[in-house]
Amino acid sequence: MKVIVVGGGAVGLCVAEALASRGSEVTVLERDRCGGGASAGNAGWITPSLAIPVPGPGVIGESLRWLVDPSGPLWIRPTLSPAMIAWIARFLVSCSRPAYQRGLAALQRAAALAGPAFDRLAERGVEFELHDQPLLYPAFERTELEHLWHVADELRDVVGGELLDRLSAGELLALEPALSDRVIGGVIARGDRRVRPEVLCRGVQRAVISAGATVVEESPVDALIRDGSSWIVESRSGTRQAEAVVLAGGVASGELLARLGVRLPIAAAKGYSRTYPADPSGPRHALYLEAPKVAISAFEGAVRVSGTLELGAQSLRLSERRLAAIGAAAASALPGWRVPGGPRDWAGMRSLSPDGLPFIGPVPGLDGIHVATAHGTLGITLAPLTGELIAPLLLEGRRGELLDAFDPARVQRLRATTGGRT
Repeated sequence: MKVIVVGGGAVGLCVAEALASRGSEVTVLERDRCGGGASAGNAGWITPSLAIPVPGPGVIGESLRWLVDPSGPLWIRPTLSPAMIAWIARFLVSCSRPAYQRGLAALQRAAALAGPAFDRLAERGVEFELHDQPLLYPAFERTELEHLWHVADELRDVVGGELLDRLSAGELLALEPALSDRVIGGVIARGDRRVRPEVLCRGVQRAVISAGATVVEESPVDALIRDGSSWIVESRSGTRQAEAVVLAGGVASGELLARLGVRLPIAAAKGYSRTYPADPSGPRHALYLEAPKVAISAFEGAVRVSGTLELGAQSLRLSERRLAAIGAAAASALPGWRVPGGPRDWAGMRSLSPDGLPFIGPVPGLDGIHVATAHGTLGITLAPLTGELIAPLLLEGRRGELLDAFDPARVQRLRATTGGRT
């Protein structure tokens, strides 16, 4: 089968690799450089413990508190378009407990398969930087600690086992000496791992090319045109034809579908990171700071601090206020870290659905068009698994049960719930 994958981030490349390794004739079209978008500067976590929908009970109240602080973890641009207002309406519906619990169960089922999917990627010869090391959640206030315990109990009820184990302050400091002695306890996610996302993308890209696929960078797609049972894809680099197209380009995927009369609600969710050279005084583990929603990743030769969710962002302009806020949160939690100067600052656009679940599968009414997008903060976690879900669907017509939860057709059900707003 001839397939065109639109988007060369972690998800798009993993979809291409899964198809090419199964014998498909694959072309990847990337509007910029492969791995240069949302995949370039994120935390790189393979994290079942954070496979939780963004919308949920209590999120609305917490978000209102954050909104008054432009340097806080969440910010919604005040100039809202009608599409953004409609997206927020769906988001509010998804904050109900039944919707949250359904989403949590689906993401946990996917997260349980995520690690093995990375293992299979490595078995096929894909090279990437992998740290098989648990994620630490330190708490510095009693309310923060109780929240972490609540999350641990909730996840245990969903998965039927322990994803998060409680740790004392002494146990945390023994594992991570750079932590502040203000820590009062926390939890550990022993099943979590991490990769260096830009290294992962380079490795998957090499594997895709080695498998015979074509990768074309700096080639934004202008149009999708149906031609009988196939599709014509017009891009800056020329016109191509394929039996199937997979849209894995984040927010741009929704823009392409809108030109075909299909409105898939995808919001841009801008995130930031600062990547510092490694220092012996720095953290050894990955850490998640619950209150400021800041992720700290220790890589080979570098430490990355990332965070914030800026909904409705229109550009990748760096916010010095936000970058300073995530840096300050890390410095407060790790006072012994001699933070090197001159970090590499980054901003990238994640794509987010209103119910917090990715869109993976066929687009209703457009035979041959599939999407693999809106992974939110779980793009790295679910990238290889997304490829493993899409490939058998396209090549064998075999639909995994997990795809039901991620089906783009669920938008119609959500539209009905929100009174038909588009």
